[in-house]
Amino acid sequence: MTTKTKEQTLLESAQSIVATTTTWSDLSNALFNHVNGLVAKAYPSREERDKFIRSPEYKAIRKLIGAAQQRTGLVEGATPKKSGRFVVRVPRSLHAALDAEARAEGVSLNQLVVTKLAIPLSELRTR
Repeated sequence: MTTKTKEQTLLESAQSIVATTTTWSDLSNALFNHVNGLVAKAYPSREERDKFIRSPEYKAIRKLIGAAQQRTGLVEGATPKKSGRFVVRVPRSLHAALDAEARAEGVSLNQLVVTKLAIPLSELRTR
C-alpha cells in the first residue's frame, strides 16, 4: 500500500476545485490565498512553499490554472465571485464601543455593523 504525499493530495484537491470554480481567479484564490488557500495551509513556512514550487505537482497545478484561463478568458475570468465576507481592522477602542452598543441593543456585533453599513452616507450627513 502506497501513501500519498502532501503534494499529491494537494494536486488532487486542486483537480476537485477545478470542477466547482467558474473562473481561473477563483481557482487561484482557493489554492494560493495567503490566509486560507490550500497551499498556505499545507505549507505554512516560506521554505516549505519554496520546496513545493519546485515539485511536479506544482507544475501540474499551474497547468490547471492555465487551462482555466484559456476556458474563462484571462480578463473575463480575472474577477472572482464575492464571498460576502471581508475583514476590517479597527482600533480596539472602536471595537469595544461597537461591542458595547451591540450588547445594549441586544444584537450581535455582526448585526450591528451590517446595519450601520447599510445606511447611506447621504442619510448620515443630514442628521
